[in-house]
Amino acid sequence: AGVDSESLARFAIVMELVSRNLCLFRGDDVFGLVHFHPAYDRTMIHPIDKPAYGHLPPQSWLRPMMKLNRNIDAAENMTEEELALSNYQRRAPFTAINILRVNQLNAAAGPKSIVDLDLGDGVTEKASGITTYSRNAIRLAGVGKEALQAGVDADRAMVQ
Repeated sequence: AGVDSESLARFAIVMELVSRNLCLFRGDDVFGLVHFHPAYDRTMIHPIDKPAYGHLPPQSWLRPMMKLNRNIDAAENMTEEELALSNYQRRAPFTAINILRVNQLNAAAGPKSIVDLDLGDGVTEKASGITTYSRNAIRLAGVGKEALQAGVDADRAMVQ
């Protein structure tokens, strides 16, 4: 697997087909998917501003998620570049799909984790994982791009 945006685009298309078929045949009642790629970038996953099965929430949702999670300072002061570091939680040395049982997903998200997320301008969407994604965005921004990329590069070096 490549580490460039073209490789990510191919990966995203295949993952969309896998996810649609999983949902079509109601497999999503039994297990869920979590997607990883060396060049993971949520702004390259379609739909860009809507949920995509197995992917991070849209980057444009991170500020509203942090506000809902009472991380007001981070929501108001993080730069777009810092928010983009959230992609590192789905970067891995190679492409991968983590297959989890639904009860594992529910345990990770917490009880009653689906909430109405106010995106502004009168738009509300259903969202989950508010606490996890808020915490991860803040932590990854604190680590910084250089250290995060060095970690991914070190992981890739081990598997090559």
